Amino acid sequence: MERGKGFTLIELLVVVSIISLLSSIALASLNAARTKAGIAKAKQDMAAFIKAVAIAQGESSKLLMTMSSNGGSTVPNCSLCVASCSGDLRGSTGICYTNWVAVLNGVQSNTNGIVTGLANMSRDPWGSPYLVDENQGEGGNCTASDTIYSVGPDGASGGGDDVASPITIPLSPKCP
Repeated sequence: MERGKGFTLIELLVVVSIISLLSSIALASLNAARTKAGIAKAKQDMAAFIKAVAIAQGESSKLLMTMSSNGGSTVPNCSLCVASCSGDLRGSTGICYTNWVAVLNGVQSNTNGIVTGLANMSRDPWGSPYLVDENQGEGGNCTASDTIYSVGPDGASGGGDDVASPITIPLSPKCP
């Protein structure tokens, strides 16, 4: 019998397995790069928010807690909100999300039009709301810092992948 010039089944299986191995390595690298990009975006959003808070404090002479009404009767004390933010927050519209939206709206409205577009930061890159703990002014304490953080890719607070947890927001010099 005359042998053809084609490939054997073994040779084809070896090539397919090498291609699948290389593609799995490429996908793992892609996922790592995607996570790093999300972390960079979250840090950028939080830095922009902190700058907006500084502008709002300068324009309104108010504490973050007062601007967002989270220290008042509209939403319960924000530290309680952060403490109650458990489980997967991705896509949630509960108190953690409504608190964050109230903070964004309060900060933006207190900048006298200098800062716009904060509504674009309604969620972190993974779909969770950013968490803000408004401490300055609670119980008359002017030295307690406000903080912000992202719950990270897993969508759960304290899951070990929280992004820059927590970033301190500079104190307002206007604390009574």
